[in-house]
Amino acid sequence: MSATIPFLGFSPNVDPTTPGAVLDCKNMIPTLRGMRSAPSPVPFGNPAFPSRVTGGASCELLSGAYRTIVGTGPKLYEVVGSANNDVSGMAYTGGVNKWRFAQFGNATLGVNASDPLQQSISAGNFSSVAGSPVASIIEVVQGFVFLFDTTDATNGHRTNGWWCSGLYDQTQWTPSQATQCANGINVDQPGGFTAAKALGTNIIAYKAQSMFYGVYQGPPTIWAFNQISPQIGTPSQECVVSVGSRQYFLGTDYQVYAFDGTIPTPIGDEVREWLNQNWSSTYQVNVWNYHDQPNNLIYWYFCSKTSTDGIPDRCLVYNYKVGKFGRADNKVQAALQAISGVITWDGLGALPGVTTWDTLPQIPYNSPYWSAASFLPAIVDTSNVLQSLSGVSASSSITSSWFGDDLLYQYVQGILPRFKKQPASCSGQAKTQSVLNSDIAPDQSINLPEWYDGEIACDFSTRWTQLILNFTGDHEILGAMPRTIPAGSL
Repeated sequence: MSATIPFLGFSPNVDPTTPGAVLDCKNMIPTLRGMRSAPSPVPFGNPAFPSRVTGGASCELLSGAYRTIVGTGPKLYEVVGSANNDVSGMAYTGGVNKWRFAQFGNATLGVNASDPLQQSISAGNFSSVAGSPVASIIEVVQGFVFLFDTTDATNGHRTNGWWCSGLYDQTQWTPSQATQCANGINVDQPGGFTAAKALGTNIIAYKAQSMFYGVYQGPPTIWAFNQISPQIGTPSQECVVSVGSRQYFLGTDYQVYAFDGTIPTPIGDEVREWLNQNWSSTYQVNVWNYHDQPNNLIYWYFCSKTSTDGIPDRCLVYNYKVGKFGRADNKVQAALQAISGVITWDGLGALPGVTTWDTLPQIPYNSPYWSAASFLPAIVDTSNVLQSLSGVSASSSITSSWFGDDLLYQYVQGILPRFKKQPASCSGQAKTQSVLNSDIAPDQSINLPEWYDGEIACDFSTRWTQLILNFTGDHEILGAMPRTIPAGSL
């Protein structure tokens, strides 16, 4: 009797006959057991932002309350319920530069590579921090606010420059041994800083092709940056995701790495060639990420090589608990964790596109979408609308590895997918080859009928078979079992 072949995650660059390999997929996310369908975007109910969104974040205050801030070229907005409140402190000049945010106590801080450091204490409008440098990267660690890729009146623009604020004072930007505000440059490797993330009580600073360990030393040095790697780096701040005592990042060399404070470890061999073939070198810096902590998932949105506008349109998903990859493509201006507001009976009709019961979002009743102050993964789409990733999956698919034999023909009589949660529908195609990966015998495609009584019926003979299963609706698939019998040999 044949056994169910478990799906081992998106792995397009392994041996195509590896049992359980997923050579391609659409809207499929890796789980502990197999793979599940990715949710569809659903509008929060807020009006569209008036111009292209260039960054956003939800920041936690000392009280435990949260603020969701979204930035456009000229404005900053705070998302409160179904309103986008203008909290700008000035007419910003960043244009398409990314807004990046950090929380320092009750101070919500933002930079855009063009204007001075912005702050808003607990609530209300932002304002410029007097004397602060302009920066494109911001991070907070051990009582200091760090800025990288900086511009100031004394030193001008230094892509390899860094500043740290006075200790426990985000308003202190005058270098001083007493306050421990300091600045410097890094000349150990070429290029400017591209990213910086706290790791415990230290900070990891990245260039495109190098990494540095920032260690607090106190006066007179304050902070020292020691080289970790002269070859491995990252193109953008959003390529790096901190998870506890580790950082996961997309390398400029199209590899996926894990870093625990010792050496960066490659973990993406099965997708590296695919990334190289699909990730635009022109827009390699245009990346957004989202960390879905409850599900141990990291989403990296990046621009494909077919992108003409620089807006990310591909998404690689990584489950760091099991070390498996998936895909959940969306075209996004920004990705962030957002807070859903209260949805009441009286307010149902105010939701976008809702006029009758049938036009309500197709979302399970127990979804956090309906709850007050619930955290939801969110994106801003190309219409400048904030959307939660909480809707019922529209469509998804999975492409298996090739199974068969170089010598023996086999009759494929059926395919039995095994589900943890069944989809609304399941159908598929089969590709067949007599000689695997040979131009002598090109593959043939066979349409398979609708899934019925647990099986997709088949009736064909071949040496090698590949399955493409198509689904609608939410589901989780563990694997599939082909029902085959020998058909003869040479």
